[in-house]
Amino acid sequence: MGELDQARTDAFAARMVEILNGAALALMTSIGRQTGLFEVMATLAPSTSAEIAAAAGLNERYVREWLGAMVTGGIVDFDAARRTYALPREHAAVITSAAGPRNMARFARTSPCSARSRRM
Repeated sequence: MGELDQARTDAFAARMVEILNGAALALMTSIGRQTGLFEVMATLAPSTSAEIAAAAGLNERYVREWLGAMVTGGIVDFDAARRTYALPREHAAVITSAAGPRNMARFARTSPCSARSRRM
């Protein structure tokens, strides 16, 4: 079989991490759409996780965990000084009902693991 090319192995491992991260973010995007969190956030000024959860009628702890994923994925902005989260208008235009049939969050539900997600 020959020698293992470590650089190629490392490059492939890095690519797999990207794929898995993208899949997890797709699942979290699907949850945001299914629970209405994106729609709610699109109507709010920058808000705390408790304020967002209350507006959406969801459990704050789960919303906070979801927000962490959304911030890490670059979908939601976080102001550390104020401890508030915001969905930029430019992002809302792509992942809420404002996008109409081009709503990209709709496609996240086709992810195999998103079919098992439940309401928070």
